[in-house]
Amino acid sequence: MSSSRTDILTRLRQSQLRAVLPEPAQGLPDGIAPKKLDPTALLERLQAEFKLLGVETYVENSEEAVRQRVKGLITQKSILSWDANQLPYDAGQCLEGEKVYFGHDSKNDQATAEIGLTSCEAVLAETGSQAMISGPGKPRTASLLPYTHVVVIRRSSIVFGMGEFLQNFKSRELLPYLVFITGPSRTADIALVIALGVHGPGKIIAVIGP
Repeated sequence: MSSSRTDILTRLRQSQLRAVLPEPAQGLPDGIAPKKLDPTALLERLQAEFKLLGVETYVENSEEAVRQRVKGLITQKSILSWDANQLPYDAGQCLEGEKVYFGHDSKNDQATAEIGLTSCEAVLAETGSQAMISGPGKPRTASLLPYTHVVVIRRSSIVFGMGEFLQNFKSRELLPYLVFITGPSRTADIALVIALGVHGPGKIIAVIGP
């Protein structure tokens, strides 16, 4: 070992022995209250973020309109879906008569799907990120394998940002698999040229219900 390296490591060890941690400042708040917006402002902010991300967005004012929109998006396509009872607004009805794969089907079959159909735990208006929690009837592959991902969003699930989401989420006893999806998959690893759909869907369509 070189003498200069030895000197540096020796000084570090001596500093650790002599180090004194400062006392924490008094009167600091326990945390910063998450920012909140009214429902109309939340929806407007989310739509603006989705537009920047390239997410195709539809806002519907009735459950029937949600189902009609979803049906129009998935008809005559092969679909990898969450179980019907995991989709809001009875959107599972739209799967009737279609070629559908679920999480219990083989991975080879799932990989042939053209469209993934899911809901989400919440969506962050500040960044347009979807909080996806997988579990029974909610396979991760549905939001990752198909090139097009259709996500049905409850309007009541829109929160402003990560702080509000985590505050709502912390009461849960167990932490399931959780991932945040922000816009279509994109990378510029090769020659700085943007490529979509490399690590996940290349197209995301959001259907926001009442």
